[in-house]
Amino acid sequence: MATSDETRMRLLTVREASRATGLQVWRLYQELAEGTGPAHMRVGRTIRISAGSLLEWIEARQQLTGPSA
Repeated sequence: MATSDETRMRLLTVREASRATGLQVWRLYQELAEGTGPAHMRVGRTIRISAGSLLEWIEARQQLTGPSA
């Protein structure tokens, strides 16, 4: 599925990224803290994840685990 540059640059909250991935919010925060989560940035006191980096992170995790059976 092709995504536009505008969509890839959209900044998500951790809660939005959690909904998109199906991971619980606490688990996603844990991944971010351990450095194993998607690339992210701080905007003030909040953490933001670009939709593009979230997609790249998901794709990388799929490659590590292989295709689902």
